[in-house]
Amino acid sequence: MTAVLVRPQRAAPAAAPSRAPRLLFAAVLACYLAVGAVLVFGFDSIMEDALSRVAAASSVWWSADPKLAAIGYVWTPLPALLMLPFTPLRAAWPELVSTGWLAVVLSATAMAGSVAVLHGILADLAVRPSVRWTVTVLFALQPVILVYSANGMTEALLMVCLLAATRRLLRWAGGSDDSGADGTQLVVAGLLLGLGYLARYEAIVAAAAATGLVVAVSALRAPRGARRGATVLGDGLLVGLPAAVAFVVWAIVSWAVVGSPFEQFTSIYGNSALVAGGRTGGGLAAVGEQLLWLAPPAAPVVLLAVFRAVRRRDAVAAVPLAVFGSVLAFEWALNVAGSLFGFLRYQIMVVPLVAVLLGILLAGGGTGLRRAGPAFGTAVAAAVLGTSLVSSAALVLDRPELASQEYLRVRPVANALTGTGGADTGANGMWAQDRALAAWLDGLHLPPASVLADTGSAFAVVAASDNPRQFLITSDDGFAAALADPPGHGIRYLLRNEHGGVDTVRNTWADLGTPQGPTWARRVAVYPGAGPWSYGWTVWALTPAP
Repeated sequence: MTAVLVRPQRAAPAAAPSRAPRLLFAAVLACYLAVGAVLVFGFDSIMEDALSRVAAASSVWWSADPKLAAIGYVWTPLPALLMLPFTPLRAAWPELVSTGWLAVVLSATAMAGSVAVLHGILADLAVRPSVRWTVTVLFALQPVILVYSANGMTEALLMVCLLAATRRLLRWAGGSDDSGADGTQLVVAGLLLGLGYLARYEAIVAAAAATGLVVAVSALRAPRGARRGATVLGDGLLVGLPAAVAFVVWAIVSWAVVGSPFEQFTSIYGNSALVAGGRTGGGLAAVGEQLLWLAPPAAPVVLLAVFRAVRRRDAVAAVPLAVFGSVLAFEWALNVAGSLFGFLRYQIMVVPLVAVLLGILLAGGGTGLRRAGPAFGTAVAAAVLGTSLVSSAALVLDRPELASQEYLRVRPVANALTGTGGADTGANGMWAQDRALAAWLDGLHLPPASVLADTGSAFAVVAASDNPRQFLITSDDGFAAALADPPGHGIRYLLRNEHGGVDTVRNTWADLGTPQGPTWARRVAVYPGAGPWSYGWTVWALTPAP
């Protein structure tokens, strides 16, 4: 049976390129940066991972042993690499790094790009302007989208890569021939998926699913003959090879530098070790609750899209299901296996999934929803995404058991702005004493590599310091030797994290200050942390080696 592949109708080309996408991007970016500025500068709200990545990017330039390897090999390199050119600006504006603001600029830019790309997808599908703008605006204002545009995390960077790849794959899937233009769409989609893998590891699953879909569609679309197999194989390689190359090259680089190709699994700083030492998610029941609050109409929208795809034998609806659905399914499987924390952010890809599928259902091509007229389409879009907007707001503000990370940072801000609730600041301001510790150390005017600190937990201290070269940190070549014998390697002070995070100083020198411990160190300062979510520090002064 030959598949009937419907090409999405497109609006007639304008006489000149429209300024709308650029204006949309600029307006949304300004909005997201404003929200981020309120969080960061008004409430000292920045996520741990975001601040850690900024500190890593800064350490490439500003450390006792500056080198590119300071970005680390546990997590993906793209976020730190994108921030890398801007971290030297800390010399003129220290708060760019110390507050984590640079990470917020990156997440806001990526999320604004996601909004612009979604708008472009809807335009490609010939969704009527009123419907297109309704979907775009409600997507942009979705509370979880707002939060992850302004908190410096990498979800936005993955989302823009997946949405841009989806746009290219939709163009290819909507074609009816084997033209060179279609091949170009696959090339670009493949490059975007490879870039996505360097942003977050989940993208490799999306790349695999997209490759499988392309191979299946190509096999149905290609004419029978001697070249059919080569055509199918070529299409699959075009979309899948860049991500495979990114996977292999990053593994080889990691192996060559740190001795392990997959540090996220083998390192004590990796996700496997963190999950083993903490509480994971509550299985599919908790995931189902998160999805129900995050996008209540997701199930009917997906079912309608699948029905459309089967009824019309159309590959278009299968594209977002493959790209976003595979990522969601992968994270559900990890959650059930106890290999993933139950954080809400792992379900965020359901938001673009619903938005794109809704665009497909309301697109050109003679569907019933399209024939119903623009008023009905706008009402459907407003009902579906408006419901998600309201329920997501309730989720973030009132359901800490399902959205702990978001609740701890958003609810205190909402309380302060509305004058309601108590004085609990949640996790906001959690780095205040890390910055105080950095200022205290700066006042000692110490030489380079004289303060031993594991940036697995001391990243906020290093990021806040005006003298980051005073630290000997985890990525420095001499760290392991100095950790084993601090007095013999010119170390003057040890920073030991007393609770929270990963700290090899604490693991190695847990007996400091006890009768059984070494006599070459004495405790000289204590920074217990600004709140229950903060790290607590003790500072130990060393007696120089004879």
